[in-house]
Amino acid sequence: MTPMHRRLLYTILTGYVLLATIYSIVTPIFEASDELWHYPMVKYLADNGLQLPPQDPANPGPWRQEGSQPPLYYMLAAILTAGIDTSDMDYVRRINPHADIGVVLPDGNVNMIVHRAEAESFPWRGTVLAVHIARFFSIALGLGTVIVTYLLAREIFPDNPTIILGATALNAFLPMFLFISGSVNNDNLSNLLGNWLTLLIVRLLKSTISPGIRTYLLLGLITGAGLLAKFNIGFLIPLVALVLLIVSWRLRNWKPLVIGGAIAGGLTIAIAGWWYLRNMQLYGDPTGLNRFLEMVGKRAIPANVAQLWSERHSFTQAYWGFFGGVNVPLPDLAYLIFNIIGGIGLIGAVIFIIYAGVNHLRTKLKSGFSINWLPAAITLIWPIITFISYLRWTAETPASQGRLVFAALSSISLWMVVGLVWWLPVRFRPILMSIIAGYFAIVATLTPFLVIAPSYSLPDNGYYAYGAPRVFSEPNNSGGQIILRGTFGSLWFPEVPHPEDFINVLAHWDIKKPLNRDWSLFAHLVTPDGVIIGQRDVYPGRGLLATSDLEIDRRWINPIKIWIPPTAYAPMTLSVEIGWYDIKTGERMRLEDGAETLNIGSVKLMPRPDPENLGVENPIRINFGDEIELVGYKLTDLSPAVGDAIELTLYWRGLRSMTTDYKVFANIIDPATLTKYAASDGMPVNWQAPTSTWTPGTIIEDTHTLTVDPNAPPGIYELEIGLYAQTPNGNFERLRIITPDGGMATNFLYLSRVRILPMETP
Repeated sequence: MTPMHRRLLYTILTGYVLLATIYSIVTPIFEASDELWHYPMVKYLADNGLQLPPQDPANPGPWRQEGSQPPLYYMLAAILTAGIDTSDMDYVRRINPHADIGVVLPDGNVNMIVHRAEAESFPWRGTVLAVHIARFFSIALGLGTVIVTYLLAREIFPDNPTIILGATALNAFLPMFLFISGSVNNDNLSNLLGNWLTLLIVRLLKSTISPGIRTYLLLGLITGAGLLAKFNIGFLIPLVALVLLIVSWRLRNWKPLVIGGAIAGGLTIAIAGWWYLRNMQLYGDPTGLNRFLEMVGKRAIPANVAQLWSERHSFTQAYWGFFGGVNVPLPDLAYLIFNIIGGIGLIGAVIFIIYAGVNHLRTKLKSGFSINWLPAAITLIWPIITFISYLRWTAETPASQGRLVFAALSSISLWMVVGLVWWLPVRFRPILMSIIAGYFAIVATLTPFLVIAPSYSLPDNGYYAYGAPRVFSEPNNSGGQIILRGTFGSLWFPEVPHPEDFINVLAHWDIKKPLNRDWSLFAHLVTPDGVIIGQRDVYPGRGLLATSDLEIDRRWINPIKIWIPPTAYAPMTLSVEIGWYDIKTGERMRLEDGAETLNIGSVKLMPRPDPENLGVENPIRINFGDEIELVGYKLTDLSPAVGDAIELTLYWRGLRSMTTDYKVFANIIDPATLTKYAASDGMPVNWQAPTSTWTPGTIIEDTHTLTVDPNAPPGIYELEIGLYAQTPNGNFERLRIITPDGGMATNFLYLSRVRILPMETP
């Protein structure tokens, strides 16, 4: 390596450390991916002499599913923070009960906790200090991963500094890698160990002499530590065994396989075996994943290929950079550029591999690359294995995050650079790589200040008041009061709102008397019969304020956007109502006249436009299994009394010729208990239009009579529909809804809420 290349390497490493430190400081504590649960696991081990908590889904503890993860990262972080008094964790870790985790909505509410500035300010102390120390530990682990990327690239392409430094830079300046590296997250250790183990395997394959005992000890140490850091490292064990076999065969020496395997395997078992034995004894599963899934939750229906493909956008976003609780994205343009770079890199790498393959396995290519394909194959196999294991995992539980493949990030970065530059003339390669690395570095530098920090900035202390103020008071004369400083000018509706639009509410609030509890603000869209068809519940100030913290005369403007469901019935006039409630008790604050809600306006909801001019009511497009489409519906009554009958008309359209005769079900159902209070079940058009007779594109008008059970308790219920067929083995299979992006949703559809009224008395 030339002095210039050495200086570039040091610049990249220094840049990584500085940027990761900035991410760790700018990102508020517990606002990084799953840190809300990772750190309590660290604290538990620090407080209990590294003893592990048993996992009980009925009593998950503040660490939740993270207690089922292999514990090495948590143990090391606990050792580093054991001397700190963290008894204030519950005070600092005040959870926002309405946080939109994994969802991006236009009115904020991304914060997972409600922060106390005085507790989190510098100099750090207590829990905040422990979290930051653990974050700095993560930064050190991330630095190790960047160094491994450099060393791995040098092993595969020793004569190509553009690839070596380019791969190092793409790893170091990847915004998502920096974000995770600046957080309390066990991925940081598993990322280092997975990539390090890849490097050791490559070096083992390149050796021309019999490896020494030290090599086997290091191999066993990293493998064992990897298995004690995260389960996915276990997929490298077959590669380790295969490489030892190859080395023995090539050297005509049985010692690498037998002695090396015994030393590395024995050390691996000694380091990690106790953890898997413990899981087997406690849970009947050596990995403990059964308990993990019980706590994190499985998909209702395992994802198929179409569903996984539909989640590709969230995967790539969380590879490049998706911050907070997977709810603070980069600008779309940034993702577009990243995806173009990644796409060219992936396609280019595939073409390079094919091109090199037809020019012999070990070759000096015209493009100036020399490569030993046997070690290089490991850097191709490991990302593929990692991606397949990711797909298998995310098929069971919603986890479409690209950061989950960072255990192979060194190899991915290496081949991305190869794909980007190999086809260029030699003199242009450093130029292109400098531009791309510069883009990564610029985005990584701007993100903490322009994307992350603004998402958690408190609202201004100011307002523009219109009209007469309205006072909400805490119940039982407890004294707290909050003022709505008028509603005139506080509503901006779309000119003609339709289903799937947002209704925008802008309210101006003021604290009149300090509040004793943390109240939640609600905004409802209500039908004339009192059915809530849309609602938004948040803590005030975009979720960033807790009312018990607010002093007299604290003022702020509170934007709320209420989403109108796609199946909302129209036309209809909806009232917009707001109020405050205690999520723990259900109690509501009251106005001066005793009312619990305040009507601040109304909006006329209209059916969405029908570009095809099908002539149906409530136009909609719901795809059932790529066979049948619901294109509209109408309902004679949204508030029937017990014993009454209503008519539901469904407008269907066949998407293709069918051989199956599907039945339609329509129910008024209590989703909590699945009790049906009215039901219709049969082939379309009263059995007169079997689906096997439909002509694709023809509209079928299908009317169902729903008679409400005379014993139905008055209340608000869902109107549910769907299609099903009986299979040859006697099972009943419903058609699943296919989303516009090709994903697979539920196998039923809620059309609208209906209110069942009590029987009218004469």
